Amino acid sequence: MAQKKKATEPAADEKKFEEAMEELEDVVERLEGGDIPLEASLAAFERGVSLVRLLHARLDAVQTRIEELTRNERGEAVAKPLDDD
Repeated sequence: MAQKKKATEPAADEKKFEEAMEELEDVVERLEGGDIPLEASLAAFERGVSLVRLLHARLDAVQTRIEELTRNERGEAVAKPLDDD
């Protein structure tokens, strides 16, 4: 039987980037600790993969948006230095 999500726990795709990253760090720490049962390790690994995919998709979306915002009037991407030095 499928487990229901807690009402206070947002779905993975509703989390903010920073929250998802923090959760991924927690998952990695638990897995690196090595003191959780095999079934729990597999569930944690699956959750970690899901979070990595979510974070990667969000970063791709941000990169696309930045590229859109930095195009010139001819639609060409324009590289701009980060500082004046």
